[in-house]
Amino acid sequence: MSEVYAITDLEGYAQEMRIAAAKSLSANQEDNLDDYISLNQMINLVRTECVGYDHKDRPLLSEEANEDIYEKTVIWIHNVGLAKLAAKGLVECAWDSKTNEMVFWANPEINKTEKKKRKPNDKSIKRRNKKKDS
Repeated sequence: MSEVYAITDLEGYAQEMRIAAAKSLSANQEDNLDDYISLNQMINLVRTECVGYDHKDRPLLSEEANEDIYEKTVIWIHNVGLAKLAAKGLVECAWDSKTNEMVFWANPEINKTEKKKRKPNDKSIKRRNKKKDS
C-alpha cells in the first residue's frame, strides 16, 4: 500500500497538475489552459479521484490516485485539443461503434488546399553554362 498525502492547497495543486499535464503534450504553451480544462474542472477531478478526506476536509491522495489524476488530465487536454482541430476542419472525426470511441484522421482536403496555395518560386536563379575558352 502506498503512502497517502493530504492536499493542503487544493487550488495550487490543481493548477500545477494542469500545467504539468499540458507541458507533457507540448513544450510551447501559448494557449490558455482554461480553454482546455478549467481550474474548477481540475478541482472536481481531484475530488473525484481522491481516496478520502482528512479531519480538516482536505482531499487525500495516494501515489496511484495522483498518477490517475495526471493521466486523466493529459487525456482531457489532448481530447479537447483534437476537438478544437476538428472544429476548425483540420482533422476529421467520427464515432467508431466497434471500438466504442471517437476516431480522428487528417483532413485530406487540407493537403490539397495547401498544395494549391504553393506557387513556384518566380525568383529562382537559372544556372548559365559559360563556354570555356580552349
